[in-house]
Amino acid sequence: MKKLFVVLFLLIPLTAFAENDLGIKEPLKQGGFYVGKVAVGDKVTFHGERVKISPEGYFAFGLGWKYKDVANIRVDHKAGGHTMYRLDVLPHDYQVEEITGLPPQYVTPPQEVLDRISKDASDVRTVRTIDSDLQNFREQIIWPVEGRISGRFGSHRILNGETRNAHMGLDIAPGQGALIVAPLGGKVTMVSDLYYTGITTIIDHGHGVNTVYAHMETSIAKEGETVKQGDPIGTVGMTGRATGPHLHWGLNWYGERLNPAILLGIE
Repeated sequence: MKKLFVVLFLLIPLTAFAENDLGIKEPLKQGGFYVGKVAVGDKVTFHGERVKISPEGYFAFGLGWKYKDVANIRVDHKAGGHTMYRLDVLPHDYQVEEITGLPPQYVTPPQEVLDRISKDASDVRTVRTIDSDLQNFREQIIWPVEGRISGRFGSHRILNGETRNAHMGLDIAPGQGALIVAPLGGKVTMVSDLYYTGITTIIDHGHGVNTVYAHMETSIAKEGETVKQGDPIGTVGMTGRATGPHLHWGLNWYGERLNPAILLGIE
């Protein structure tokens, strides 16, 4: 019986990731970001919406943190006809994070700062609509800073005992003043001091892909500047709503919040 048990155990299938002819590894993951490639002149549609394609045939798309459906991609071929792809999406088991010790004004903001918060959110939404022709999204991503992971993407957050929105980024805590570098090249589209996220930088990487860096102590890169992968963009701090020094790192495809940890291979 012991030998039979071992044989049966080894036959249990594990999740296998296979690359399809778009160059995308399946199955996909909730919160995942993906880059595919089609023949020059082909057109790509993701769930009924046309996707921007580079002159070489590269395209990008992302799945929201609660995405539950099969990802439907249609490729209309320049030579005629089309191909439909139905890509399975794996669910994610998100954590619950309880955070205490936050100043009360950052959990339930006073009336006099609500207009500022609304403007901050509007400014960020506007920047995330940028649809440039940059192709830095194709680069192999690197860590913006290395340190302890202090907050996970998608975690359900309880702040000072009150339930709040899920956490839409990856928190890294290397210590006050640690240097932050650009994990992908691109153009700096925002450097601003926002109510919740403090000193915040946003970088456009092309085709609707952008990254955000929050709670910074200082910003080095200037708005409008072009940065290369690995260039310094700021230092780690605890400005805005934070209980300790850390970098909140967000990844977005237009308005869709994505999980940087998947690209790093740690989730």
